[in-house]
Amino acid sequence: MSKPPVAITLGDPAGISYEIVCRALNSLAVKRVCSPVVFGDKQVLAKYFIGKIPLHFHFVKCSNIGHSVNIGIPSKKAGMIALAAIKKAVSYCMSGKANALVTAPISKESLKLAGVKYPGHTELLATFTKSKKVAMLMACGNIHGVMVTRHIPISEIHKTIKPKTIIDTVKLSIDFIGKKNIKVALCALNPHAGDNSIFGSEEQKIIMPAYKVLLKQGINITKPLPADSVWLKTKNGFFDLVCAMYHDQLMIPLKCIDEKKIVNVTAGLPFVRTSPGHGTAFDIAGKNKVDISPMIESILYAVNHIKNYINK
Repeated sequence: MSKPPVAITLGDPAGISYEIVCRALNSLAVKRVCSPVVFGDKQVLAKYFIGKIPLHFHFVKCSNIGHSVNIGIPSKKAGMIALAAIKKAVSYCMSGKANALVTAPISKESLKLAGVKYPGHTELLATFTKSKKVAMLMACGNIHGVMVTRHIPISEIHKTIKPKTIIDTVKLSIDFIGKKNIKVALCALNPHAGDNSIFGSEEQKIIMPAYKVLLKQGINITKPLPADSVWLKTKNGFFDLVCAMYHDQLMIPLKCIDEKKIVNVTAGLPFVRTSPGHGTAFDIAGKNKVDISPMIESILYAVNHIKNYINK
């Protein structure tokens, strides 16, 4: 039986991305399940990996400008290289040549230096695929969590969350996960779920209306609960999906549960997209200190969801 093709971008060339991809693709776990198609800069690949690590994948050259990129430092050139790989890999998936895309970490600073206005992969991929609704979903073993807001300042969160955004976020996540009777925990924004609006009114004005709509649509969801109690119950297997109102409300607990198993998923795209739940790690780039297990998890997760995605 043929193994499914999986598109993989090499991310920011100044960080750990090229290393984690090349090493992960040499693992038996990955070799057994997919046929990798890797997108990146030819000069960077040649400079740091050819002749040093055996390469077992099909390589697609997206740029050829990376020889002078300095390891461990964000730069305009690094951002251009990362962006070129994403664009070409998305086109590859949109043409039907692969049903899954795994992206190695990129640097938001490098992208900004390259003139990219988007804060990260999620927004870039939504734009390139013309997807109107996407959600930033995180998987950690059997636990799934999703963010209503993503990379925005804490001071902007209460202005950004809306009932419709919460509704769309939960539904996109449930649709992607594809399991029946998913138990969804809805996090409150404020301490103690606002305590009858003593600590804030967002629960009553924004989150409860979304809850009522989702409940009417047959979704097994809680009223807005204090996030601390939600995570304790989730860790003990009581909930399948946590809907968090903001980035750190989701990421801090997941990293405490098992940071090596976190997989970043973009729900709502025309193909499966995953990424390891960490950044470019400029501080250890090129030092052979990187843990490749999150990259392996991301590839395996993507492959495991291809079949369900195709059958939708």
